Amino acid sequence: MKKLTLLLCFVSFLTNGQNITVASGKSFTIEKTGAVTMSGNFSNAGTFILNSDSDEFSSLIIGGSVTGNITYNRYVNSVGTNEWDLIGAPVSGQSINSFVTANTSTLATNGATKAIGYYNNTDNTWTNYTTSTIVGAGNFPLGKGFQMATNANGTGILSFTGAPTATNQTWTIIDNDAANSGAGTRWNLVANPFPSYIYGNANADSSHNFLTVNSDKLNDSYEAIYGYDADGSGYTVYNNTSAALRLAPGQAFMVASDNAENDTISFTTAMRTTTGGDDLIVGRDPIDSFELVLKLYEGDSEIDHTKFYFGDGLSLNLDPGYDAGHFNQGASLMSRLVEEDEGVGLVINAMGLESVNDVVAPLELNIEAGNNFRISIGTFNIDTAINVYLEDNVQETMTLLNDQDFELTAENELSGVGRFFIHLTETLLSIDDKIETNYLNVFKADVNNFITVEGLANQSNGTKLRLYTIRGKEVTFTTLNNTNNKQTISTQGLSTGIYIVKLESGNILLTKKLFIK
Repeated sequence: MKKLTLLLCFVSFLTNGQNITVASGKSFTIEKTGAVTMSGNFSNAGTFILNSDSDEFSSLIIGGSVTGNITYNRYVNSVGTNEWDLIGAPVSGQSINSFVTANTSTLATNGATKAIGYYNNTDNTWTNYTTSTIVGAGNFPLGKGFQMATNANGTGILSFTGAPTATNQTWTIIDNDAANSGAGTRWNLVANPFPSYIYGNANADSSHNFLTVNSDKLNDSYEAIYGYDADGSGYTVYNNTSAALRLAPGQAFMVASDNAENDTISFTTAMRTTTGGDDLIVGRDPIDSFELVLKLYEGDSEIDHTKFYFGDGLSLNLDPGYDAGHFNQGASLMSRLVEEDEGVGLVINAMGLESVNDVVAPLELNIEAGNNFRISIGTFNIDTAINVYLEDNVQETMTLLNDQDFELTAENELSGVGRFFIHLTETLLSIDDKIETNYLNVFKADVNNFITVEGLANQSNGTKLRLYTIRGKEVTFTTLNNTNNKQTISTQGLSTGIYIVKLESGNILLTKKLFIK
């Protein structure tokens, strides 16, 4: 089909063409289940509409030039307690002020405040537009995400009108946690700029997906897509341990930058696809894989979870794109890397298949004193012969989670790592087996001017720390006591370079290289 000149058309299926032209006074509508892909040019002098609902989004993919506008009727979650949506414009040239005016009956408001706002990672704040500030807001930038919400009595649809995006797009991100010495955050709110789905991870497309294309721009410990759950519970993490991920038109999400200076991420036309599903709110079916999910409850309320994933070629060290740090590093339940832990609490801990029946992984719990909680197995896609034990080396207990939950009332505040561990083993441990895992760790984050030592509370003796230059000159010596589980040692005044740190506690000797700058 070389060219379609359209007078009146409704598409609720997939169709292909070379060129599409909509004549003046005529209309073309792609229903929520439909999609149009053209290798040639797009021209619209009439009306061109794309529809959607909460889990179905129409798609338009253009291979050639673009003349004229489209209207994308984009589903947006209704306003409520923490029930906002993260959305970007799937068209170019849309004025934010005109957008608010056109959607007056559907966009939620609170007095002069509009339910549309932006995120600032220099100080971790959200700002909503008001009647006075919306006038000078300009156009929606392609690739930038916003928070939005529709009113509870509306259709849940906000209309974007502008030119359909048909070329590669970029957007600037920055790690303002590093740039502002910890005052900002690494998180950037970005959005799919196309009126079509895009491949999100390697399970959707091995090469032309968001994570692979932008892997060198994202922080290795957070190389993932963080989708807001729209219920106040936080963010769901999607990476290469997730099922095939396809991001809906205009879908916004958080990513973690790896650069304290401005850097650019890319949305390429090769990422586009007409196949997809929901908008990260409804949820997705898990990938069929070897994984263990632990859930933490207070009463009947699920507070948090952490996942252990096992796959070919993965290691106990950091595997970017597979391991993923928790969005909230003060979360109630996280795990840590088994080897080369740099202090990042993980929501996804990826390991090789050989570790399924032979690994001990640290858990990080952050629970207020007096809180009663329990930890249970949520998902167990591992051989049923594998036993999952939760060790509490203060109470000297090993709880077989396959048979029962671990339950505890925190007498004191629980924080950090060193007390709780997960053991995966084919061995059936008995009450007489004396297993006490001793955790001791040291690292230095790039943004910090200090070295962090963890696991001190479980050491029977004072821990000696020595820091040497790469040539062997001792520059720091101190003895750390076990009154605090985590302690820091300043690196101010030290020259930039590689150093060797040695920790000695009883018969434990830990040696690591650190880069100080």
